[in-house]
Amino acid sequence: MNERTPRLHGSPQVLIGLIIVAVGVIFLAGNYGLLNAHQVLSYWPVPILVLGAVTIINADSNARRMFGAFIVLIGLWGSGHQFWGISFRIWNLWPAILIAIGITLVMRSRHEADETDGATADQTVNEFAFWSGKERRVSTSFKRGDLTAIMGGIELDLRSASTTAGQAVIEVFAFWGGIEIRVPPDWIVENQVSAIMGGSEDKSGGSADARNRLILKGIVVMGGLEIKT
Repeated sequence: MNERTPRLHGSPQVLIGLIIVAVGVIFLAGNYGLLNAHQVLSYWPVPILVLGAVTIINADSNARRMFGAFIVLIGLWGSGHQFWGISFRIWNLWPAILIAIGITLVMRSRHEADETDGATADQTVNEFAFWSGKERRVSTSFKRGDLTAIMGGIELDLRSASTTAGQAVIEVFAFWGGIEIRVPPDWIVENQVSAIMGGSEDKSGGSADARNRLILKGIVVMGGLEIKT
């Protein structure tokens, strides 16, 4: 029997909530003279870096790995001048984006077998768009997908597809990019995607008692996700 370690779902919401609680505690302690709140808050990049590293290590999908890399970039940008005397400008960090993309491709290759959850090759969809556009149409039994769009776009058409055992899962990650997914009108979509300075819009019209369910997970950063029939 396989036992999996429980994971926190909706990590962006959890992250924001923990940050708000921590800031509130620090200011409250500062108001009572227990510490110097402004001095403590000046070290904010440290927990951001740790959180990003932990997110990458514990990630169970490409979307969460890319989200972890995004958090690490924020921590590096905030800590450069204070701790190392280096002024990190956003443009100067663009090579780090290339590194993150390369690592994602390597991890995708190494973990592809694990992430399919026993699905065969014709039951999975894996698309990666960097500064380009991809279009994919699926007309077979579908079980799992992994869509990554970085400064590009992906269009996935599932209107002629069916699900394996009545359910399919798609992991998405969009960074300065867009993903469009078209589903049959009788599919119900469960959208668990988190958007950061971006948008996720579900225009599908499936009913709650639909025989096919599509579960969407992942992160959209300064990009967009659209689901429609």
